[in-house]
Amino acid sequence: MPSGSTRWIFLTGTFANGRYHLDERRTTVGLAHPADTRHEVALQQLGPSVYRWTTHVDMAVGDIGAADVSALIHALLRAPQDLDQRSAIADFNAAFPRARAAFGRGFAVDSLRVQHGADGTASVGVTFGFHPDVMRRSFPALADYLDKYLGPAKYSFTLSDRTGARLFTMSGHDREVTLHYRLLRGVPVSLTGAPRAWDDSLVLTSDLSMRVKLFTIGFHNLVTDFIINDAGHERSWTVNARREPEWDLPLFTEHFLRAPLHQPFEGAGSQMEFFVHDSAGAQTLFGHRLRLDVQESTISRFIGSLAAHAVGDLNPAVEAQEDRFFHEGFAGLAADTRDLQSTWSRAPHG
Repeated sequence: MPSGSTRWIFLTGTFANGRYHLDERRTTVGLAHPADTRHEVALQQLGPSVYRWTTHVDMAVGDIGAADVSALIHALLRAPQDLDQRSAIADFNAAFPRARAAFGRGFAVDSLRVQHGADGTASVGVTFGFHPDVMRRSFPALADYLDKYLGPAKYSFTLSDRTGARLFTMSGHDREVTLHYRLLRGVPVSLTGAPRAWDDSLVLTSDLSMRVKLFTIGFHNLVTDFIINDAGHERSWTVNARREPEWDLPLFTEHFLRAPLHQPFEGAGSQMEFFVHDSAGAQTLFGHRLRLDVQESTISRFIGSLAAHAVGDLNPAVEAQEDRFFHEGFAGLAADTRDLQSTWSRAPHG
């Protein structure tokens, strides 16, 4: 592959007969129905042994607007403001009965804690649990796959403003993930001290440890820029990584670790963006964009082999059950959201 050249792959996805089908195409295509997808993958050689992977994935999700998605996220965050634990969970279950029934075959809100402050704030802690024994009743292969990788995984994510004030945390281990955030009159604010509203330009610090094959691998203190776009016909959340983390890798790989693992963070760094985009007369799109520069080497091939092992465990039985689980869950969420939109439109205003 000559330096500077680019190879493109175009894929489309459709859901039919209970299965999700991917087909290669010569060019990109339009998306006409909910669950249709479009995948664009490009590989560009930047120099000797240095490559740039670029991916762009769109999924059609119906006619819900980007502003409606943003409003739904804000509504979910502020829902516990004036409620106790039992009332908050009951309200959530009442608002999303279909989604709760579908996703509840494996995941559940195990606890929700609200602590009210003298300054009018409400500190919220929500714990979601993965319950493989429940999932195995309907999705045994998917439950075993998720339990294999989620069970031993440990991770934490902390969102802070540019001054270092913490705004939001998410930590997970032992099949549970807990979120912490604070509200003031329904608006997310800093976790401690005098309430400070969130900015659009923030800092995300991440730690991750997981077990693949016989190895425990991961990283800690990955500091990235986190940009929120909440205007117009698109809502997006962008992570830009330009600072290399501290790696947790097997001891025998240490003498391979120099330039290869620096590469993704050099120059403009690596970037991942999640977005929702709407346009008149067309399907609303949910998707992500990724840019990642890599240097081919022994260590990169080793890490790639571990990733390939995890992907290889996604056998046809797991994939079929995964397709059904998420299709039924998101179909339920879409129906619940339509009901909520109808309720909001009938509610008196002013």
